[in-house]
Amino acid sequence: MGGSFSSATLDDATVAMIKHKTRMKSSEVTEWFNELKSRCPNGKMTKKDMLKCYRDLSTCDMDKLEHVVNAIYKTFDTDNDGKVDFKEFVIGFLLTTKGTMEEKLDYTFQIYDIDKDGYIDQSEIDVMAKYVLRMLGGNGNEFESIELLKHFISSCHCNEQGLITKENFIRALSKNELLSQLLSPFT
Repeated sequence: MGGSFSSATLDDATVAMIKHKTRMKSSEVTEWFNELKSRCPNGKMTKKDMLKCYRDLSTCDMDKLEHVVNAIYKTFDTDNDGKVDFKEFVIGFLLTTKGTMEEKLDYTFQIYDIDKDGYIDQSEIDVMAKYVLRMLGGNGNEFESIELLKHFISSCHCNEQGLITKENFIRALSKNELLSQLLSPFT
């Protein structure tokens, strides 16, 4: 939707929206569009394409990203059409690589909020634990990781239903660099 790579040109509304969200110049948006169009001429970015772009264009921890690529892909697909288009990728990529800590943690929250209800519940916490263990590669730190995750959950001040809000998630990770590095592929 709006901004397919295969389009001959970018419309002004897409350029303006990307500029606003990412603080890019119009010329930079055009450069990104042309680069991504050359990589994905059909306009559909696959998970493999997305990983390759991260590998080539960022300093993110690729080991972590590879373990959560499915969740990242779903998070970037903001219109839920099963594809990541130019606008979705550029905004997601730039905010997760060059954005503020809060923007990066916002995307991290979206990865773990699987049902997109604005909260992280117990089943999503279980998935979070699995992601963390996969990101660590089963290197013997599993017990320590689970303990850190339990500490994180207790520091999030869950609401009365035991749900973690985005605000509490971001606040808790902002205060703990180790947890932020453990739970976010972007920090």
